[in-house]
Amino acid sequence: MKAATSIPRILAAWLLGSVGALAAGCGADGTADGASLPPDDRVQAVGQVAEGRGAGAPSAAPEIAPALADGRFPPDFGLDVTVLLGPGAPELLDAQDRQAKYIVLPDGSLHSDASPFIDVSTRPGRARWLYEDQMQFLWSLCTQTGFAEERDANGPPNPDMLVARRGERLVILTLRADGRTWTYVRRAPGVDPMDPAAARIVRALAILSWIPDYRPEDVAPERYDFGPDPYAVYREIRDRRGVSKVR
Repeated sequence: MKAATSIPRILAAWLLGSVGALAAGCGADGTADGASLPPDDRVQAVGQVAEGRGAGAPSAAPEIAPALADGRFPPDFGLDVTVLLGPGAPELLDAQDRQAKYIVLPDGSLHSDASPFIDVSTRPGRARWLYEDQMQFLWSLCTQTGFAEERDANGPPNPDMLVARRGERLVILTLRADGRTWTYVRRAPGVDPMDPAAARIVRALAILSWIPDYRPEDVAPERYDFGPDPYAVYREIRDRRGVSKVR
């Protein structure tokens, strides 16, 4: 894979919007801190992220993080993210709330798909090849949002066994780096906002995969118009014959 030397600063700044603010509170929120507490996969506070368009809303763009500029990400870095909707889960508009699967392999290939038929074991086709700078951006994003810390991971050894409960959205985020693999789990019941850190990762992958947000008309019930009734003329003939026989 031929790596590009740089990507436009404006793209990196746009994708990294508000990550600095999220890293302060989202790396630990929803994750057990200490062996005495059970794993918690719910975010405890979302602050300003819940306002406006949600976790994907743009904000003041920070400077490019040092982790993005130094060009040092693990050579075996891989990312596997699954978004599942449980039975009866609300159909929301933002890309991070759609049932989808994203896989980033160490060779830079991004495999992704958004579909109601996706599950944890789905292996979608390749959507594109990522440049080296884009791989570094994803690693930087994982680092700043706290998902690059294996000690805080709260996922099970086998994430394929996880199931979305009724009415909830489930995010399963698995990282591979430096010969290690670990998993984070985030749950959002009903219309509660998704964990902002997880939403930021999912949204970045959706942007790189060209998966857009829904519009309101995209989730409206479909109505079909099959045109005029092709049997109407025969009913008229039948009705006329019936009237003439009466006469």
